[in-house]
Amino acid sequence: MGNAPRAAVFDSLAATEQQLRARLELANRLGALAADARDLAELFRVLYDETARVMDATVFLFALYDEASATVQVVRQMDRGVEHSGGTFPLGKGFTSEVIRTGAPRLVRRWSAEGPPVRLLYGTEAGELVAPQSGVVVPILSGDRVLGVLSAQSYRPEAYEDADVLSLGAIAVQAGITVKRLHHERRALQLEAVLATMNDALLIVDARGAIVQMNRAARELLCLDSASLVFGQPLEQQRLEQWPATAREIAQALVPVIDALRSGTGVVDVEIELRSGQLRVLSLSASVLRSPGGALQGGVVVFRDVTGQRDLERLREDIFAMAWHDMKTPITVIRGHAELLLRRLSCGERDPKVLETDAASIVTHTDHLSELLTTLFDVSCLEAGLLSISRGPTDLGALVRDVTEGMQSTARHHIKVLADQSVAGEWDKRRIRQVLMNLLSNALKYSPEGSTVTVSVAADERGATVRVRDEGIGLDGPELAQLFRRGYRAEGARNETGGGLGLYFSNGIIAAHGGRMWAESLGHGQGSTFCFTLALREEHSAGRPVEDRA
Repeated sequence: MGNAPRAAVFDSLAATEQQLRARLELANRLGALAADARDLAELFRVLYDETARVMDATVFLFALYDEASATVQVVRQMDRGVEHSGGTFPLGKGFTSEVIRTGAPRLVRRWSAEGPPVRLLYGTEAGELVAPQSGVVVPILSGDRVLGVLSAQSYRPEAYEDADVLSLGAIAVQAGITVKRLHHERRALQLEAVLATMNDALLIVDARGAIVQMNRAARELLCLDSASLVFGQPLEQQRLEQWPATAREIAQALVPVIDALRSGTGVVDVEIELRSGQLRVLSLSASVLRSPGGALQGGVVVFRDVTGQRDLERLREDIFAMAWHDMKTPITVIRGHAELLLRRLSCGERDPKVLETDAASIVTHTDHLSELLTTLFDVSCLEAGLLSISRGPTDLGALVRDVTEGMQSTARHHIKVLADQSVAGEWDKRRIRQVLMNLLSNALKYSPEGSTVTVSVAADERGATVRVRDEGIGLDGPELAQLFRRGYRAEGARNETGGGLGLYFSNGIIAAHGGRMWAESLGHGQGSTFCFTLALREEHSAGRPVEDRA
């Protein structure tokens, strides 16, 4: 081999080495610049600048492919130094669509001879369309998947060679890395925004059963923060001690659910009761997450607090049970006296006193039945937050005296009233009468015959306080704490008739007035005092919602 051919080989190798070095420098520079891109528009400008360094980029296009809709989204496009917004078009017969379908680059030396007519105006001229004469289109890949394309075009024919395909392909490699990052960040932000608006608690686990993401509601429910040791660790029985004590009960219930997800099985509407502290009921569902190829990737677990819903269901059950239990007696008595009255009338009974007694008994028990139904309706309204309060001028002292006088005639107790002065305020007289009658009825029911029940009314410049003191069964500390819960019956009162709704409803009435109800007792056998306060001025309590202080 002569010196001239040898020199040509060396020159060719040197040129190839220089091209490789240039592409490596391009990749390094572009990788650093693209890593700082905050969105696709910024990435477009970086890609254009680097493409224009190494080839003719009179026209430059950056587009992404949406596989689900088979459409191409042009992020931005450049024509002779002027940047234009993008658009969207379906896959067609052009070079861009061809590259997306095949995943292979395309070099177009003479557009008019090699491709279909161009019907896209890149520039802004008002005259006839100006079409590119040559171009390079390369795919942006992620494995075998086409994410989009880069296209450099010229208004000159044969403006590009094979080396330009390699250069633009190197740029597309760096573009693919950044596109995937931006897509992941965007999906993460979108997911975070969706999760943040959810009231239900949601957590995501990976294939190992480790928690990798959760929304705000789940963090609050599980008492966890982003730095918690439970993140990234498989949720297993032996790891429960790592959980905060407040969330360990939920974690315990989660273990079998996570095990089911790891085996590829979902869970639907499983309810768990949390009994540490106040009773809560959670409904839990879990769905398996799989990759497009079917591989198990983890799962999504959703908690919904259904405590209120279950409380309402129990309320309906309690009301039905109470209604059935308490209505049987007056219905039986009413029917019995009606049949007796009918029989006497059919037999010609004409004694007015006998007939009057039967009729009066029917009326009395009908009134009891009506009162019961009214109470059941009122409790339902209280639970729904719809209890009506109609304020009007009310003398609390006079109301107490009126109620006690009405009950004294049938009571086998001595009722002592300490309410000589007038205590006036803006209250619902009918509702306060219900409270007083309930407290007095309880005092008489749970006190020995012949004992004294004392009702007192006191007032200061801010409010009035009513106390109903008996000498009956008394209450201990735990009973005092639960006394105003719906359906609760103290130990000494469980053999008495009634549904346990009276104190609960009375407490709701006082709360609706903006007042407070409580009970005092030194213990079993030492009597009890039931008290409530009402503000004397309406502005202290106006607008206060009905609330359950149980």
